[in-house]
Amino acid sequence: MLVTSGIPRWIKAVGGIAALSLVSGALTAGLAAPALILSGITLRNAANKFNTLATPELGQLPVRSEIFDGNGHLLAYYYPRGIDRVPVSYGQISVPMRQAIVAIEDSRYWHHGAIDFRGTLRALVNDLEHKPIQGGSTLAQQYVKNVEILSSPNPVQAFSSATADTIGRKIRELRMAVRVEHTMTKAQILAGYLNAAFYGNQSYGVEVAAKQYFSASAARLTLAQAAMLAGIVENPALYNPFINPKITLERRNTVLQRMAQLGDITSAEASAAERQPLGLHPSILQDGCTSTTARPAPYFCDYVLAVIRHDAAYKQVWARLNGMGGLKIYTTLNPKDQRAAQNAVNYMMPPPPSRFNPGKNAEAEVLVQPGTGHVLAMAIDRPFGDGPNQNSVNYAVGPQYDGSAGVQIGSSGKVYTLVTALSQGVPFGYAKNVGFSADITGYTNCKGQPVGQTLPNGKIGWSLHNDESERGGHYTLYTGTAASINVYYAYLEQKIGLCNVVKTAAKMGLTWPDGRSLLKPDPAEGHRFSADNDPSFTLGADNVAPIDVAAADATLPARGIYCHPIAIAKITTASGQRLPVESAGCHRVIPQVIADAANYILQADLSPLGTAPSDALPRPAASKTGTADSYTSAFFVGFTPDLLGVVWAGNPADPYGHPMAGIPGGCYRLGCVAGMYGSQAPGQTWHMTFMHAQLAEPPLSFVPVPPSSPLFSLGNGIVSTQPPPKKKPPKKKPPKHHGGG
Repeated sequence: MLVTSGIPRWIKAVGGIAALSLVSGALTAGLAAPALILSGITLRNAANKFNTLATPELGQLPVRSEIFDGNGHLLAYYYPRGIDRVPVSYGQISVPMRQAIVAIEDSRYWHHGAIDFRGTLRALVNDLEHKPIQGGSTLAQQYVKNVEILSSPNPVQAFSSATADTIGRKIRELRMAVRVEHTMTKAQILAGYLNAAFYGNQSYGVEVAAKQYFSASAARLTLAQAAMLAGIVENPALYNPFINPKITLERRNTVLQRMAQLGDITSAEASAAERQPLGLHPSILQDGCTSTTARPAPYFCDYVLAVIRHDAAYKQVWARLNGMGGLKIYTTLNPKDQRAAQNAVNYMMPPPPSRFNPGKNAEAEVLVQPGTGHVLAMAIDRPFGDGPNQNSVNYAVGPQYDGSAGVQIGSSGKVYTLVTALSQGVPFGYAKNVGFSADITGYTNCKGQPVGQTLPNGKIGWSLHNDESERGGHYTLYTGTAASINVYYAYLEQKIGLCNVVKTAAKMGLTWPDGRSLLKPDPAEGHRFSADNDPSFTLGADNVAPIDVAAADATLPARGIYCHPIAIAKITTASGQRLPVESAGCHRVIPQVIADAANYILQADLSPLGTAPSDALPRPAASKTGTADSYTSAFFVGFTPDLLGVVWAGNPADPYGHPMAGIPGGCYRLGCVAGMYGSQAPGQTWHMTFMHAQLAEPPLSFVPVPPSSPLFSLGNGIVSTQPPPKKKPPKKKPPKHHGGG
């Protein structure tokens, strides 16, 4: 006779069986604490935990969330803690599947309660004999175990606890199983188990498993398919059909034989099913923003998730998204606008490797709806991901949203100087004669301190020049903006005040890329001083995020109303409850007439007087081009009354020091250029986008400025009423005196 610690095993087994009998009676009688039956701190603590634990319900387990575009079409799935699970009802699971799982896991399921005394006693003896537990757990107990694992914030730890080979764990399962049996029907428990079981290969629940292995729904599983899935749950790693198809086939046939033995199917049906191959027809599980459904807008998808993760308004949503899930997130994405933008960036600046883009430049575009802040499209000319020739940095947004540290927008920054000048009453015809270059002093920050660089004359100021194509001349506010004359704008910024220009930009919603105020330093982004310390702010020399430029400049077609960028329109729970979403906070920041006046001038940019006539649309539109110093990047802002888009082009390898000039750096679909201007790759991308975007029909027009406005006091600005000063005639030299002899 074998003896352990001086006590024969059969005596220990009998004692255990007696204890179990007492436990079973107490459990079924009134859920009394196991501490009254079995001694030991472990069992008492387990009892206390489960005395207060709520009954697991189907909806309490993690469920994948869904992200939709603005038309309600699925964009992506999001899995809480990596768990892909789609619960289905009892009636949505095929009869063979229900029969197969009962046959192989708990054949007496329909005839016993929470405790199968015969199976449990056998398992207890095996336990005491130090043999693996087998055949003792009922489906209700297994359901409890799966619920415990899936509902835990730490599934790995929960799995270790729920699979501990101890009597304490067994009692814990028994207690909860009794509670489940008292609150759920047999059909509900069976459905709950099938919805919580793990079938390997990231498949939780029968619906996902059916899709994963057979591209079918749980309701359409055949006998052979159901038997395979039922066989997997005992050991998903061993019975992985993708890795061990032969072993999986043998296990499937074992299930079929058991079903025939129990009378669920005939021997002929079992034999016919056994002769069938596994018949795998796997489908690719949608994996977040890299999935096939998200492919049309992966960067927008990633932006939505980053907003929920970062913005304080979504703190509870983020916790729920990664907890129980089950959310439906409806976004502002317009599929037609997204296709237009994505096709345009991919065409004009093809992702490398491409003979049209040998410099490996990148392009990003954002479309925003004026007056609502809705982000309608977000496109980048790179496949989204971490693989070869892929990219996961969203150049359209700031670092807090998985973006970059910002980009330079060049002369597109003149928009804020223009709005400030108009707000101060500078008329359209305000004229100035400027040269090709200038040394300008008199810039002060908001503290009244002089700012700039030390000029050759020893004074503090700014030394700059026009683009090589603009040598200088006589310009009005209208023509100086249309032709984008740097020196004219440098004098204009000095006239109206650098501090006022930065305040206007901030009021219109422009920030540092990480969302901090331009009027404060931002050491985290390398800005040791606030933007009002940089006279070149008007030339877009300070890096900002394209999406913030889009939101700020959308103030103009919205006639003075600023709206914070919004990508999420609605969030609902599985029960249909609406959760709060972030508000666009639309509010007036500049008077209507000032916005209308800026639109009047900016329409000239697309005319023969402007820098981008080749980007004009067959409808009212306005724009502003931008080119960074040394052609390191190019920018374009363009809008109609109902849609605004910004486009940035640059080199991701070094956005501030990699010139987009010559070959290979200055190449795009339409050719290679000596230096990339905003009207070229970015402007042509914008034009192509807007030719295919969803715009109002018939086309909307901008509101004209009333002829009585003081802004017309010096004319319309197209023709200057202030002629350039006449050049003074050279002084006549005195006649020479001829000496005589």
